[in-house]
Amino acid sequence: MQVSDTSSMSANAAASAAAGSSRTDGPSFQDLLSQLQDFASGNIGDAMFNQILAQLGITKEQLDQMSPADREKIEAKVRELMKKEVAEKVDQNLQAQQQVQAPQAAAASASATGTQSGSSGSQHRPRSIDVMV
Repeated sequence: MQVSDTSSMSANAAASAAAGSSRTDGPSFQDLLSQLQDFASGNIGDAMFNQILAQLGITKEQLDQMSPADREKIEAKVRELMKKEVAEKVDQNLQAQQQVQAPQAAAASASATGTQSGSSGSQHRPRSIDVMV
């Protein structure tokens, strides 16, 4: 019986240690909440700027500590990447709209064609058949 008590105690200790280590491995809930609030309160341009800056492996603090010349180079690169990303998203949206509109246009065209052929078909008179006796 003591063995099971010891094993349950060690399992609880391991779980507590794992839970405790997971709290210190990453950002805390409060840190994440603060980042989310900052993101939500900022404008899209700032968020996009910070995202691309992070993709380049540079933090906002590192950017602030750079010389004006280096900072301008990084900011120009980020602006260029932002323009590309916006252009790509605009292209994707246009393509998505075209994919939605194309079937609708085809259906409208087919409907109009079907109506015309149906009305023109009713205008035809039956053909006479010559029968030789």
